[in-house]
Amino acid sequence: MPSLEEIKDYLMIDFEDEATDRTLERLKRTADVYLKGMIGEDYPADDERAKQVALLVIEDLYDNRGMNDRTSTNRRKMIEDFVLQLKLELRRKKDDSSNNDSEA
Repeated sequence: MPSLEEIKDYLMIDFEDEATDRTLERLKRTADVYLKGMIGEDYPADDERAKQVALLVIEDLYDNRGMNDRTSTNRRKMIEDFVLQLKLELRRKKDDSSNNDSEA
C-alpha cells in the first residue's frame, strides 16, 4: 500500500492540509478494502503492481468525490464492484453461519 507521501506525490498535491490528509488516508483504507475484495484478503500489498492499482483507485476516488452527471464510467463500475463485493461477503458470512449452526 502506498504511503501518504507517495499518494500526495502521485496526485501532485504539494500543500499541507489536515482535511486533505484525512481524506487521502480514508481513500487509502478504501482502496485497501477494494483490493482485498478484488484480489483476496492476503493480497501482496507491498507488490509494485498492487501499489499502482491502489494509486489508481485512490486517484479515481479523489478526482470524482461528488456524484454528478460527469461521474466517470470507471467510477460507476467501481461502485457496482463495491456493492457486489459487499453482497458476496454478506452471503459468505450467512453461509458460514448456517454451516456452523448445522454442525452443532
